[in-house]
Amino acid sequence: MFSLHRSRAAAVFAGALFAAAMLGGAVAPASAAPGDQISVSLPGLTPDFGYVKQGSVVPRTIELLNDGIDSITIDPAPLSALTSPYSLVSTTIAAGDVIAPGQRRTISVTLTAPPAPTVANQPVTLMMVSSDRPGMTPLTLAFHSESLTTARAHFDVKTPDGAATLGFGSVTVGTPVSKRLTLTVAGIDPLSFSEGDVRVTDSGGATVGTVRVTGSSFGAGTTYRPMESATVDLTFTPTAAGSVSGTITITGRTMSGNPEAPSVVVALPFTAAAAVGPTPTPTPTSTTSPSPTPTSTGTPQPTSSASAAPGAGGSGSGGVGAGSGRGGTTRPGASLASTGVSPMVASGFGLVMLLGGAAAVVLGIRRRRLHG
Repeated sequence: MFSLHRSRAAAVFAGALFAAAMLGGAVAPASAAPGDQISVSLPGLTPDFGYVKQGSVVPRTIELLNDGIDSITIDPAPLSALTSPYSLVSTTIAAGDVIAPGQRRTISVTLTAPPAPTVANQPVTLMMVSSDRPGMTPLTLAFHSESLTTARAHFDVKTPDGAATLGFGSVTVGTPVSKRLTLTVAGIDPLSFSEGDVRVTDSGGATVGTVRVTGSSFGAGTTYRPMESATVDLTFTPTAAGSVSGTITITGRTMSGNPEAPSVVVALPFTAAAAVGPTPTPTPTSTTSPSPTPTSTGTPQPTSSASAAPGAGGSGSGGVGAGSGRGGTTRPGASLASTGVSPMVASGFGLVMLLGGAAAVVLGIRRRRLHG
């Protein structure tokens, strides 16, 4: 198979020389594209580290694939010129080592990210030599990175009161209380979230069943870009008195297109307590019976029976006694009042009686004068 490729390459090369001779021109150098005489590609990670959090140490292995037609050799010496923040760890490229078409070699480099906002560029040029033709073809590896104050993939979690701990407070047993968390993408890479990536555990790592996810803005396939926010609702429903604390762990999935980009995990502490509510005192049912309206019955007043004073014969003193109001025990006012007659009528009747008594006295005096 290898000899067939070499025969074809020789035929193509001879044809190119003949055409160039006929045209009176020079042969153009080989291009670095798959299927050309000399071509090397990077099928995996590249020397571009992109955005990196300051101070982080990022290892990377770069693969070189000979996808051309010619066997080649590469001199690894220029790799030793890498300086901070990059450092060469190892390489499988050796001087004079023949790399056949389809074979791979690796270069392992470590980046120690400098303080933000440093941009670190370091190009390294390797020379490739074909085993079948003279000359050298350059292969440039452009090492690049940009330092950030945060990780490339990063998000912040905010509680309703802005505290560093999510507190549910003291809750009555059986009463649900909900709190909303806000997740804001604060890095460079967009992120996605799902309710299944929100875990609530106690200090021992066991799942807390009384705190559950009861809602969110997460949607299937929804991606949140830098400075965009998502929300998730957590509800605490205690089943017994006591306190509980632990950690809410939320995972954000990196959506940068890089399959090796790690997910981002943010842990938030929480506290909650439950108490048994007071036993309600039953309210007695009031059964009110209507009070009967008392019937007013007047107390009968005793009726005084008037006793006639004994007369003293036909003497004038007896007449005076009979006509005087003091001569008898009869009280007309009391007697009339006892019969239910109004006080005004009784007063009038008493006046008549007094007048009558006075008239009797006058008559008695006249009699005495006539007989005297």
